[in-house]
Amino acid sequence: MRRHLARVAAVLCLLVFAWPSPAAPATAQNLDPVRQILQDVAVRIAVEGDEHRGVCTGWIGWSEETRSAAYTAAHCYREGARYRITLGTGESFYATHVTRWDGLDLMALWLPRGRLRSLRGWKRMPEGPFHILYVLSDRGSPLRFVDVPIPRVYWEIRFENNPSAIALPLYSVPGTSGAPVVDVADGLLIGMVVGYVTERPEVAAVVPAQTIYDALANPAGSR
Repeated sequence: MRRHLARVAAVLCLLVFAWPSPAAPATAQNLDPVRQILQDVAVRIAVEGDEHRGVCTGWIGWSEETRSAAYTAAHCYREGARYRITLGTGESFYATHVTRWDGLDLMALWLPRGRLRSLRGWKRMPEGPFHILYVLSDRGSPLRFVDVPIPRVYWEIRFENNPSAIALPLYSVPGTSGAPVVDVADGLLIGMVVGYVTERPEVAAVVPAQTIYDALANPAGSR
């Protein structure tokens, strides 16, 4: 099969996990609980710089007694910028610390708010057809929680500027990068949106949760 090289659009947009769990068959009745989980953990990130302003998407992936971490794409980072994280409740906090894994396009924004609901469970990318729920954000528009059937992973597509990402047939726009993607069968994270094919916005670049976990388990790769 011929391998295609696709360029990912550099889009601004918002990301420690438990061990992977086996998938369960998807059923209609478990979509609403999964949607509620995603609504509780999804966040919007405003990038506020002197010469640049943008919007990112992400989610609370870790929460302790007094602080929490929101994960997103590292290409959202701008030198000298401040990051205002808005929770689903409408509360906003500025990030106090930033940790980046540039080789993976992963960034953690730490905020001074603890005891938040977080999405920590993850799983490997399913082999066969599956159904996902993800966050779609079109810059300043409200977050949309979209469920999409995924007939297959486009393994034949490779991204020249993000080799760790794989291609999934889901729609993405500027503002969505960094958004979590979960399997509706069990509500576990399977990846993070980091961009899309420039000529085909219906094909998104997604970093698998397995790759994200490997990076988080290796602090030496961060800065």
